[in-house]
Amino acid sequence: MTRTESAVLETGAAPHALVEIEEFLERTWAVHAHVPHAVRLHLGIAAGEIAANIVEHTAKGQVVHIRMTVSVLTDAVRIDFVDDGAPAQVNLDAVSMPDDMAERGRGLPLAQAVLDELCYRRTTCNEWTLVSKRFS
Repeated sequence: MTRTESAVLETGAAPHALVEIEEFLERTWAVHAHVPHAVRLHLGIAAGEIAANIVEHTAKGQVVHIRMTVSVLTDAVRIDFVDDGAPAQVNLDAVSMPDDMAERGRGLPLAQAVLDELCYRRTTCNEWTLVSKRFS
């Protein structure tokens, strides 16, 4: 993967952030025609799920800042989310699709299914890395 270009969105962990992220991705795709439609769709789903989890689970009544960096590469796209909210309580190795009747819990398994890589780590902030399936 060779880095070609990165763009950054800074927003807050509020419901409007999900719309901002969707619009930011649309602007990114408009200038990167080589990214296949399926990759765009999958990244939209995965980024939306991760952002929704940040908004729902890390704010805990506090102001939380989100930084989203989209790096468009020659054969893949990488999205990094960093937020300064409460630590995420997640073990990606233990994530699985819930049963058919469950009303919640499909976001992370779905993101894992459509990406080559989904990583989470906690330093002083929550850090998420999403890497699309490779394309050429």
